[in-house]
Amino acid sequence: MDEIIICEKRYFSFADYIKTRFPYKVCKVSIDTNFGCAHKEHGGGCAFCSLLSYRPSYIDHTKEVEEQWLKGCDNARKRYKKYYAYFQMGTPLESNVSADSLLTARKLINYDECVGLMFGARSDMTEKSVLQELNTLAGDTGKEVWLEMGIQSTHDETLNYINRGHSYNSFVSKVNEIHDTYKNIFVSTHVIFGLPKAEGVIESESEMIETILRLNKLPIKAVKYHHLQIVENSLLADIYKKSPFETLKEAYYIELICKVVSLTNPNIIIARLLGDSHFNTLIAPIWGTNKSKIISKINKSLEEGNIFQGCLLSN
Repeated sequence: MDEIIICEKRYFSFADYIKTRFPYKVCKVSIDTNFGCAHKEHGGGCAFCSLLSYRPSYIDHTKEVEEQWLKGCDNARKRYKKYYAYFQMGTPLESNVSADSLLTARKLINYDECVGLMFGARSDMTEKSVLQELNTLAGDTGKEVWLEMGIQSTHDETLNYINRGHSYNSFVSKVNEIHDTYKNIFVSTHVIFGLPKAEGVIESESEMIETILRLNKLPIKAVKYHHLQIVENSLLADIYKKSPFETLKEAYYIELICKVVSLTNPNIIIARLLGDSHFNTLIAPIWGTNKSKIISKINKSLEEGNIFQGCLLSN
């Protein structure tokens, strides 16, 4: 195992990474290209997803991207000095819209306040020419380029049921290709715990843990952990309303995420411990505790259990 990175928390958070990387406070400014999701348009979309449930409230997708960026920077300027331009929504790098996204990206990365670019991306919708341009852009500017490529689960049975649109092996191939060929690009990924793998059946804890152990072996820079949230206007919402299935309880999730932290490679940034969606779109689970309080409970449990990131991994 690689040498453990020392951080202020019991896990290596994105805030810890920022402190090691920059001498000033940095945050993400989310922007929406308004291109939507190509997988949703052509393949029905991931069963758990409804873009409106996750769009930050300050984004006005009717405005030009550069205007969104400037407004986002102004909103954050009292607390932060510089910013990532975060192309968060949809699939801005898929072939039909990538040229427009890259045109905007080249403008934003040249702002002095911009420390780098982040793109929501899919492993099956990112072409070599796009990767090459992003790699060159990062190299020429000395700024960071991140691809947030969700996987959600490493089990194909689950990926098929949630209509992810690609296999685990294809994801692995793309991650390895980026690492081997495009050295200036960082890859982060998303994992969702509590996903159904068949009608009325969610993944077991051992399957969820197996996903973490598999991802540990990949050259990824960061991971975001989420619990499944069933939201309005998603395919899972329709399924759940007809035949409710088990969702994760708050107490169990806190226990699970502590175990996940203990089994996460300590050199992978844990960029998120908990997902959230707009409350008025959330169907289940309803925990009755806000995100910050749950994270406080997780941190307390980590401390009480003397748990550190990667502490249960064998050398």
